[in-house]
Amino acid sequence: MKLSPLALAVALTPGLALAADANDPYQTPPLVITRGTPLQQPAPASIAVIDRKQIETSAASSLVEVLRTQAGLQILDTLGDGNRVAISLRGFGENAINNTLVLVDGRRLNNSNQSGPDLNSVPLANIERIEIIRGAGTVLYGDQAVGGVINIITRRPSENEAYVETSRGSHDLEAYRGHFNRVLGAGFSVYGSGEARHADGYRDNNNASYSNAFGRLRHDHDEGWALYEYQSIDDELRYPGSLTLAQRRADRKAAGSPQDFNDSKTQVHRVAIQQNLGSNWTADIDYSHRDTDGVGALFATPFVQGNRVESLSPRLTGHWNTSLGRSEWLLGHDQIVSDYELSSIFGDTRSRQTLRDWYSQLSQPLGNDLTLTLGYRTSEAKDHNKVAGRKHSDREDSNSLGLSWQANAQTRLFLKREDVLRFANVEDNAFTLPGVDFLAPQTGQSWEGGIEWQDSIQRYQLSLYRLDLDNELIFDPVNFVTINLDETRRDGVLLEAQRQLTDRLSLGGQYSFTDARYRAGAFEDNDVPWVARHTAALKLNYLLLQGLAGYLEANYTGPRFLAGDDGHVMPREGGYTLFNVGLTYDFQQLSARLRINNLTGKRYDSYASYASFLPGNKGLYPATEEDVQLSVGYRF
Repeated sequence: MKLSPLALAVALTPGLALAADANDPYQTPPLVITRGTPLQQPAPASIAVIDRKQIETSAASSLVEVLRTQAGLQILDTLGDGNRVAISLRGFGENAINNTLVLVDGRRLNNSNQSGPDLNSVPLANIERIEIIRGAGTVLYGDQAVGGVINIITRRPSENEAYVETSRGSHDLEAYRGHFNRVLGAGFSVYGSGEARHADGYRDNNNASYSNAFGRLRHDHDEGWALYEYQSIDDELRYPGSLTLAQRRADRKAAGSPQDFNDSKTQVHRVAIQQNLGSNWTADIDYSHRDTDGVGALFATPFVQGNRVESLSPRLTGHWNTSLGRSEWLLGHDQIVSDYELSSIFGDTRSRQTLRDWYSQLSQPLGNDLTLTLGYRTSEAKDHNKVAGRKHSDREDSNSLGLSWQANAQTRLFLKREDVLRFANVEDNAFTLPGVDFLAPQTGQSWEGGIEWQDSIQRYQLSLYRLDLDNELIFDPVNFVTINLDETRRDGVLLEAQRQLTDRLSLGGQYSFTDARYRAGAFEDNDVPWVARHTAALKLNYLLLQGLAGYLEANYTGPRFLAGDDGHVMPREGGYTLFNVGLTYDFQQLSARLRINNLTGKRYDSYASYASFLPGNKGLYPATEEDVQLSVGYRF
């Protein structure tokens, strides 16, 4: 039996007679994670938070560099230079793009087609913190939050400031960045940032030119806030393509597709409002419109592409205190309309998808520092292939159940079970096998549990998970269609440790084991391609002198089967270890950072695919060797 959203709301709403007295001193932060605010207390899930200080001490110049050391996270880099990457959480290979949800202050960066979220659209200088929820997030976040959620929280300066920076680096990199914040009075403030970057790239036909302008007008008052944001992005990138084994041996910097490129322009508008409704209730509404138009060529075939995403997300949050502790209840609605257009010599595609969801979550203390979390989401997808004149709709329900136990001041244990969901997007349904008009939704179940221990100087976490999927969606590059896979399973273990060894020295590390397999069909018991079973990272921060800090990290990626090699025709590609170092210097208003990636000049392939029609059966994407970047900034 399926519950209506109204019936569910009634079922999950505790008696309002238990509403708290506004003067109650109990102030434990809520357990609900709302999409536009930072995490305030661990939810029943494996969570990592990267704060502003960690970003700065890494001397990183891009979001991808910050994320590479995180447990359970693998980066798919098909260009080898970080300009086009997909983030994989929970053991996804070629189809990682649409199984990890990326948010900026709660706004989706994911697209309604096969292109991944534009991580370059969020300059590091704008980021206050990064929240990584490793595991199912379907109930709170909806479609595509299968392997996990990355929520980027941007900075909200409270005082006047301005900052300018210039960078120079390998491969003729030249970049200029800056931001400012101005308090206007009467609760109004304005924030703006800009970035312009150009590089020739490591390989031939690998030029990249990127510009980004962002502005925010915000008004804060006693009972809430409201803001308007605008962003304009111009992204011009040439694709070097893959090389055969013989071509890479002859010249690893050569271009396998010297005519391929993609030029796109994106405009984003966002309006968000938060309003307190008395002492126990808060209302939020978030509206955004993103419009991307692009031209390019793939395999020397020109195309014109358009992608528009409009989303509306109102929600209501209530909290109250009982004899057992603080409870919190969330009710929300998501509506996302995506339009996709593609024109090429192979024909025209025009599709629309409308997603309408209702969701609710209750966090209820049970006593003895034990908290129960219950969640439910009902999701509906309506697809319209305008060229073929076909329409289709799907509906799925998702549930979650979690327990979090604060055993003592240092120890937390959690256990969670949740349904996961991913609908085929507008581009998936535009390219299917003959006789398949619309693809089945990808569904499944996620189980996870773990233990965390921390005090003022150290933190350790162990977590385990199992993710079973039915009708997993993946793009087949050989037939140029999206298909539903047979059943798959992903089991994994994550180990993390971080310790402040002295006042000057801190050490952190992680190890991740991922077992991703087919459970049925022609490839039963085979590993899912391009997923490394073993990954590990070690990072060290050392304060050399007052204002001068050093950073060292080592990232290990284990062997894995070639992307697309479901039948294991080829042996695993070997693993590799990369070393990156950084220096940061701050003196009064001056700041500088030096980052060297791949310090030892390791020659490796950032991506490798199986292609039976190529000599050697491999398509290889050589990665950048030593990569140096120096940035100098001044704060006014």
